[in-house]
Amino acid sequence: MKRALLAVLCLCVATAASAVDDITPDNIIRLMNEYRAMNGLAPLHENDKLTRAAHDRMRDMEDGGWWNHESPDGISPFVWLTARDYPYSVAGENLACGFETAKLLVSSWMESPGHRANIVGADFEECGIAIIDGSTKGPATGKSIVVMFAKKRALP
Repeated sequence: MKRALLAVLCLCVATAASAVDDITPDNIIRLMNEYRAMNGLAPLHENDKLTRAAHDRMRDMEDGGWWNHESPDGISPFVWLTARDYPYSVAGENLACGFETAKLLVSSWMESPGHRANIVGADFEECGIAIIDGSTKGPATGKSIVVMFAKKRALP
C-alpha cells in the first residue's frame, strides 16, 4: 500500500514540475518578467491584439513555408500589428524554433543580444505570443514561437 501511494505522489510531483516549464504563453511571460525584474523593469503584460497579431504572423509563415524576421517579399513583421489595429510607438519581435522547455527558450533568447534587448527593453510594455508544434517549414521536433513586443502610441 505504501509503495502504491509513493508512486502516485511521485507521478503528481513530476507532472506539476513539468507544467511549470511547458512552453506556454504564461510561462514565457513569467520567465521574461523575471529577467525584467532583475533589470529593474516593469513586467510585460499580455495584450489580446498583440496575441492575435503574433498568430497572424505565425500563420503567414506557415502558409508560405518560411521562417525569418522579414518575409521573402521584404514585408516587416509589424504589418500584423497594424492589421490588428494596434497603434504602436515601438515594436519588436522574438522568434524561436525547436525548443522543448520554456526555461531553455527564454535563457537562449537572453544569450542573443537582439532577443535580449527585446526582453529587457525599457520601451516595451506589452506582448503577444503564438506557439505551434513543429516548424513553419515542415515537420520538426519542438515548438516554434513568435513573441511580438510593443508599446502603444499615445493617441491625440
